[in-house]
Amino acid sequence: MSAHPLMTKPPVLEGPLPYLPTGNLWVSLPQIDRRDGGVYRVGVLHEHLNGLVEAVGAPLARPVIRLDGRPLSFAGSLHWSREAFWLPVWRGVGEGVSAEGRIWAPVAEVGMVYTLTVAVEAGPARTVEVGFEGHWAETALSRFGSRLLEGAMTGGFDPWTRSLFAEFRAGMPILALGLQADPPLTLAMVEPPFAYRGALSTTLAPGERITVALYMAVAPDGDGARTGALHLRRRGWAALWAETHAWLEARSRRLEDPLLTARLNENLFFAYFFSQGDCLDTGAPVMVTSRSPFYYVSGAFWSRDAFLWSFPAILLADPERARLLLLRCLPRYLPHIADHALYLNGVQLYPGFELDQAAAPLLALGQYVATTGDIEVLHAPALREALETLGKVLEAHRDPGTGLYETFLLPTDDPTDFPLVISNNVLVWAALRTGADLYRRMGEAERAERWEQAAAELAAAIRRWGIVEGPWGPMWAWARDRAGRFELREEPPGSLRLLAAYGFCPPEDPVYQNTVRWITSAHNPYFFPGPFGGAGSPHFPFPGVFDLCYRLLTDSDPGVLDQVREAPLDEGLACESIDPQTGVVRTGAAMASLAGFLAWALWVRCGRPNQPGGP
Repeated sequence: MSAHPLMTKPPVLEGPLPYLPTGNLWVSLPQIDRRDGGVYRVGVLHEHLNGLVEAVGAPLARPVIRLDGRPLSFAGSLHWSREAFWLPVWRGVGEGVSAEGRIWAPVAEVGMVYTLTVAVEAGPARTVEVGFEGHWAETALSRFGSRLLEGAMTGGFDPWTRSLFAEFRAGMPILALGLQADPPLTLAMVEPPFAYRGALSTTLAPGERITVALYMAVAPDGDGARTGALHLRRRGWAALWAETHAWLEARSRRLEDPLLTARLNENLFFAYFFSQGDCLDTGAPVMVTSRSPFYYVSGAFWSRDAFLWSFPAILLADPERARLLLLRCLPRYLPHIADHALYLNGVQLYPGFELDQAAAPLLALGQYVATTGDIEVLHAPALREALETLGKVLEAHRDPGTGLYETFLLPTDDPTDFPLVISNNVLVWAALRTGADLYRRMGEAERAERWEQAAAELAAAIRRWGIVEGPWGPMWAWARDRAGRFELREEPPGSLRLLAAYGFCPPEDPVYQNTVRWITSAHNPYFFPGPFGGAGSPHFPFPGVFDLCYRLLTDSDPGVLDQVREAPLDEGLACESIDPQTGVVRTGAAMASLAGFLAWALWVRCGRPNQPGGP
C-alpha cells in the first residue's frame, strides 16, 4: 500500500493550539487564547464572498485588571472550564484577588459578550480597575487557507447609540463591529482605525466584587453594528447568559460516565455551531467542513462531511434545524453534490467525483425521517427532486461488468487506481435501501421495489467481488479494478468496519473478523500500536479518530471507551488523527464534521443503542 503520487497530505501538527472555540449560528469565536483570555478572531459566514470573513485582532478583546495602580495579570495561569459544555470560563487567583471571565455568543444574537468579575478575597480594601482593551488589526477571508482582505476601515464613537464601532469596506461594507459596556466604561479609541480601551475604577472591601460586561455586535455595516451593540446591552449580560445556558442544557445528552458525557456534549456543540451556520450577508443557512480557520480545509462544503458525519449530531441536538438544512441546503448543493468540494453557494470548488458523497444525502434524509417520523418532509418538491437526482447520479457510476459502483476519489479525497471501493459500495447499498424505504413511506410501491431490487443486486455483487483470500482466510478487500486486481487497505474515513456499522454483515461474521484482524495487524502498514493506537492511512500516517468512531459503533471491547475518555485529542475535540503514544492531535485540528460523528457514535454506543436511522 503506497501513497498515490497525486495525493494531497494535510499539515502535521506538533500538538494542539492553545485555543478554545465557541460561537453560535451567526458568530464564530475560534481563537480564544488559553494563556491570556484574549479573543483574537470573530468570524462570520459570508455567502457572496463564499467563505469565512474574520475580524482578526491583537487581540479583539482582552481583560484589563489593575490592583492599587499596578497591572495584575493571570496570564499563563488561568484555569479554564466549559459551562454547559460549550461556554468558556476562566478563573485566576493572585495577591488576595480572584477573577473570572466568561465568553459567549448569545444564542440567536449576532454578537458576543465578555464578562469580567473581580473580587477581593482577603486583606484590606483594594483599589481595583477592571475593563477591556482590543485592536481590530486585520480582516481575513478563510476558505481552505486564509488570506488578508484589502480595504479601508472607518468608524468611531456614535453619539446616537453611544456605541464605539468600526466598519471594514472593500468598495462596499463587508464587516463591522460595535461595542458597548455595562456599567459604562467610557470606551474610547486609543489608536485609529480601531484600537480601544475602557476601564472602571472602584474600591472593594474583602468579600466585595464587581462585574463588567463588554458587548460586541457583528453586522455587515456600521449601522447594524452600532445599533446591535445597544441591543445587546439593553438585553443585559445576565439574561443573555441564562438564555444561552438553558438552550444548551436542554440539548445536551447525559451518559452514566461524566467524563464521556463531557466529551460527547463538547463535540456535539462544536459540530452544531462550527459545521453549519447562517450567512451574515443573506441569512442563508449553509453547511461547512469547519468554521475554524485552523482546520486546513475550512469554509467549504463536502457532502459526506455534512450529511454523513455532522448531520447526525445536528439531528440529535436540534431536529428542527436538521429539517431546515435538508430543505434549504440539499437543493443548493444538489447540482454538484458528489464533487470533492463546493463553495458555500454550491459552485464547484475542488472537482472530482466521490461515491460516498453521492450516497450521504440519502442516508441523512432517511435518518431524519426514521428518527422524527416526519413523513411530510418527503413531499417537499426540493426533496422529491433530490431523491430522483441522487438515484440518477449513483446509477451513472455503476460498472456493468461487476455490478459495483465506481469512484474517482477515495474517502480521504485522494485518487485511486482501484475505483470499485467496497466500503463505498456498502454505503450505496445502504442508500438504495434508504431510498426504497422513503418511496414506500410515500406510497410509491413500484419505485420502492426498483430501489430494493437494486440494493439486493448490489449486495450480491459486493459479496461476489469483495471477498478475497487474506492471511487468515477469506476477508474483505478494500477495492478492486475492472481487470480483477484487488487491494488490501484501510482508510478510517471510509473504514471497512462500516460494513458492520451499517448492517451489511454482523460483527461476528468470520469474513469481517478476518478483516478486522488484518486491519489491526502488522500486515497493515498503517496500523499504529500504542496506548492510543489505531488504523491510519497513507493520507495521514497516524491513528485516525474515525477509527475510534467506527470501533465505538462495532467493537464491544470497553477499551475503546477508555481511549475516547482519556485521549487529549484537540483540547478534547475530535481531530483527523492523533499521536499513538500521547493521543494529541497530529492532523486535522478543529474538524467540526468529525466532532459530530464522534458525538453521535458515543451516543449510539452509550446512550440509546437502538436509535433509529443511524449507522
